[in-house]
Amino acid sequence: MTTITRTTGSLLVAIPLVFTAGFTGLQMTFDYPDILRHPAGEVLTRFAAAGADLHLYWYAMMASALALIPTVIGLGLKLWERDHLLAALSIGAGVLAGLVQALGLLRWVLLVPMLAQSYVAPDASEISRQVAVALFDAANHYLGMGVGEHFGYFFTAGWTLAVSGLIWRRHKILALTGAMIALGVLAGMAEPFGVPATGAINSISYTLWALWVLALGVIVLRGDRIAKVAPATAALA
Repeated sequence: MTTITRTTGSLLVAIPLVFTAGFTGLQMTFDYPDILRHPAGEVLTRFAAAGADLHLYWYAMMASALALIPTVIGLGLKLWERDHLLAALSIGAGVLAGLVQALGLLRWVLLVPMLAQSYVAPDASEISRQVAVALFDAANHYLGMGVGEHFGYFFTAGWTLAVSGLIWRRHKILALTGAMIALGVLAGMAEPFGVPATGAINSISYTLWALWVLALGVIVLRGDRIAKVAPATAALA
């Protein structure tokens, strides 16, 4: 097994596990993602009252997004000979997906802690609280809903569709599943426009996406083993 294959397969397995751990932790401690639709003052107050574990969950989410960048490059190189154009598109979409999601999540690691402390400070004036709320709302709409979610959904779906095309001949069920999941992820782009049920569809699709990536990682790790065993068996025959 080559180093690229081993590293890529291991990351494909690790990313959904880290993502799920961070997401589950945020659900349990911060009512995520529903908390994002609550008033800014409530979000900042709850963030300031949370412990260090909340920060670790956000770091886990951001780390999984950043880890996606080398992963999609490795997978694209591994699948390069199947279709150069589709592999190149998968790398481009995957790198952008990891980048925009990391930029969106970065606000929770650097900006929100500062705003939360400013908002709940005992000597905070009404003006300083209003400034904190305004900055949070602006960051939440631009970096969160715009960059992290809107572009994140688009490029994640694009990468998933491209990879599904690359693995279609050998893994048709996984490829078809990936295409359907990608459409569900794309549905999240319609949520800001008030389209009913798109938020729920997107949430379910992301859970399935994590499982899909995990399955893809297992296939990548096992693929070379099968390929190496086959010639040896033929030689013995």
